[in-house]
This record gives sequence, C-alpha cells and structure tokens, in this order.
Amino acid sequence: MRLPAAVNSLLLRSSGVLIFLILWETAPRLAWVDPYFVPPLSIVVREIWLLLETGDLSRHLLVSSWRAVTGLSLALVVALPLGIILGRWLTGLASALEPLLRLLSQINPFAMLPLFLLFFGIGETAKVAVVTWVTLWPILFYTIIATRTVDPLQIKSAAALGVSRSEMLCKVILPAAVPTIFIGIRIGASLTFFILIAAEMLGAGSGLGWLVHNSAMNYLIPRIYAGATFIVLLGFLLNRLLLYIEASLSIWQGSQSGSPVAGQSRASSWRPDRGSAVAGTAILVLVLILGALEVRRLNQEALAGASSSSSHAKHFGTPADSSDGGL
Repeated sequence: MRLPAAVNSLLLRSSGVLIFLILWETAPRLAWVDPYFVPPLSIVVREIWLLLETGDLSRHLLVSSWRAVTGLSLALVVALPLGIILGRWLTGLASALEPLLRLLSQINPFAMLPLFLLFFGIGETAKVAVVTWVTLWPILFYTIIATRTVDPLQIKSAAALGVSRSEMLCKVILPAAVPTIFIGIRIGASLTFFILIAAEMLGAGSGLGWLVHNSAMNYLIPRIYAGATFIVLLGFLLNRLLLYIEASLSIWQGSQSGSPVAGQSRASSWRPDRGSAVAGTAILVLVLILGALEVRRLNQEALAGASSSSSHAKHFGTPADSSDGGL
C-alpha cells in the first residue's frame, strides 16, 4: 500500500528527530555513553512527568516565557518605529548613526549582563532589559533595510495617486517590508533564550535557566536534560508562532504585478488574514498576562519569606548578636 505524498513528506522530515530519539534511548542502555551523564530518554521523560505533576515545570516554563515575550515586545516597541523613521525619512541621520549602532550591537551580551545586574539589581527588570537589548538590534537593522528597499515604483505610483503619508506607510511601505522585518524578529527571538537562560542562571529563583542551574548544582542529571528539552521546545514554538503570524500578514505577496500601477494593485490587494494574526497575537498576550501574574505571586512569596526570616532573626537574635552579648 502506497502512502500519500503528505505522509511520506512528514515521515521524511521527522526521520532525523526519530533517529536522534532512538539513539538517545539506546546509546546509554548499551553503554555507548555513560548513562550517569547521559540518561536514557525514558528516564528524562519520567523526570518531566514528575515535574509536571508537582507543577514546578509549568511554573518555570511560564516565567521564562513571560520574560522572553516581554523583552521581545519591548524591543519591537522601540525598534519598529525607530527603524521605519530612520529607514524611510531620516536616512541621513541613519547613515551617521549606523557605525555607532553597529558597534553597540557587537557588544557581547554576556559581558553586558553584569552591568544590567549592577544597574537594575537582581530582579525581573534586569532580565527583561538584557533580553530587550539583545533582540533590539536585529529587529532595528532589518526594519531599516526593509523600509529602505521598498520598490521605488510602488512609492511613485502611490504618490501619483495622492495618498497621504499615513496611507503610504500602511498600504505600501509596511506590506512590502513585512517579510524582511520578520526575519529580524525571528533572529531576535532565537537570541532571546540564549541570554535569558544565562540571566536566569546568574540571578533568579525561577525559570528554566534557574531549573537547569539548580539541578546541575545538586547533581540531578535527568532534571538538567528535562529543563534543557523544554528550553529547546520553547524556542521552537516561539519561532513557529512568529512564522504563523508572518504568514497571516503576508498574503499580499500572491498578487501579480507588472503594470505601471503595480504599487496600486499590490497596496489594494494586501488582505492580511486578521483572524490568524489576532489568534497568534492573543497567545502572546495570554503568555504576558499569565506570566505577569505568576511572577507577581512568586515575588510576593519571596518578599513574605524574607520578612518572616527578618522577624524571626529579630525575635531570637542573630549569631552576631549572641556573640556580642557573650562578650
């Protein structure tokens, strides 16, 4: 029996992952690798199940997702309008600032992390700020490039029709720039988790990075792989979600051009799938809301624990108080 082409394509694309998972399970059991340092897949899956039962994994996953999406959202709020202004209207200023912007973008984010901790403290602000810093640059540069390279024929055709500046932006420039802008957004999203995990390892009490770091400090090897698995999965899902939103906003590309009024035909044919775009955006907003509530709850618990410890120390006396009293 011959399988449908879609099934064959799915099996072909997933074959590499399946082979990797099979090797992950069999190699430790056959002693090809040390099972203590590389536990079989079944043991890692059992550890994931235990973390899900206790609710620890969902908490860390939600907190890391909130930090990543918040940092990425702030980068979008800054980079998109700035990139459009520099790329479309203030081109001279963009040329003057480009060497400085390139220099700032090349600063190693891991070297910047201690500075963020110094200025913002060990809290959520520092983690979100460093994520925003890292994701800002690819979004900014690709937005500038995207708005600079819009087909001049489209601009001239729209200007000949007497469209306003706002209509030029919404109906000509942005539709043509969306694919290139999303390249920068997806690059920024892929960088998000590299720096976020490092920030959570250095100064956090929750998150997937903290989970991996804490497990390593306590020699909980299967838990390390469980946390790392969800770090990879989270990055993959965020990238797929961005691709989904991009596809819903790029339906206009199917239009045909070739006439002198190609800009007009393309502008009028841009019909984004608003339902899909809203659905994808709603997922990100839901992550922001639920993550913010979880982070607030964790901070309140930490504050209550610190207050309880302080009152307990004042009531019974600290070791330093006892030594002073003894003297």
